[in-house]
Amino acid sequence: MSSKNDLFRSINTRSPDIVERLITLWGGPDLGAYISDTLAGANGKPELREDIRLALSSLKAEHDREFPQFCVRPATVDGGILAENAEFMLVNSRFPRIGQRILATWGHSTFCDYVNELLNDKREGRRQGFPEDIMLALFRLMQQHDKEFPQFVLKITDIWTLTNKT
Repeated sequence: MSSKNDLFRSINTRSPDIVERLITLWGGPDLGAYISDTLAGANGKPELREDIRLALSSLKAEHDREFPQFCVRPATVDGGILAENAEFMLVNSRFPRIGQRILATWGHSTFCDYVNELLNDKREGRRQGFPEDIMLALFRLMQQHDKEFPQFVLKITDIWTLTNKT
């Protein structure tokens, strides 16, 4: 196994901007999400070489060992509707924190608010956005939730959904 410094060096040869960001995030709760997003191509990076992908995965494992308090594992579902849901499994595997929150809010009114916040940028244009497959999975999860729990359907009252009554 390579040392942490060797892993950083191997990534730095091809992607010094990734290493710069890794160093900034090291020891904090956001490193795992950044590495997952980078491996998934969500950070706008072209396809990474296999050696870089392996080095990133190894660094994530090292970070999880050094800082177990920030280690986020995908939520495990023992049963219920989400156990066999392909959309949930996709989101949960790539974004474990979101998977945990979906699992915790499923069947509650807070689920709709949470997913709506994910799908709509409320950070003044600073949100990166999701890869297309994740975006579609979140949308399908919201549709399924609306069908199963119609009492919690999000009521949007913006100018475009109001009926013009004069």
